[in-house]
Amino acid sequence: MKKLSVMLVEDNRDDNELAIRVLKKIGLRDITVARDGLEAINMLHGNINSGVEPTSQPDIILLDLRLPKIDGLDVLRRLLSDERTKDIKVFALTSSEDPRDIDVCNELGVIAFLSKPLKVDVALKLDLF
Repeated sequence: MKKLSVMLVEDNRDDNELAIRVLKKIGLRDITVARDGLEAINMLHGNINSGVEPTSQPDIILLDLRLPKIDGLDVLRRLLSDERTKDIKVFALTSSEDPRDIDVCNELGVIAFLSKPLKVDVALKLDLF
């Protein structure tokens, strides 16, 4: 089994803590957390203005769609427009059932929608390994 790295992009502390517990329970230990869309983009692409270098690219991103600073759908568009991040598997972690969100995410290549809070049985069904 390959050791996967995960970036969790989630602004809600409770959902964040629950997701981390679930990820650890299914054997994932290399977890990076971004608390808003801007922080995620800066971590993945770097920020020349503030001297922030990009971190190593995760294998998987769990992306909340409703984020402060930069919306999750915009984060997804930016990931796809950059050669460094366009091939990262992205899972939408959301409580949204808005059909427009689902349509846009499907068009942008989201692997799957995961309901919040993330649960172990759902995480185990994912094709992560």
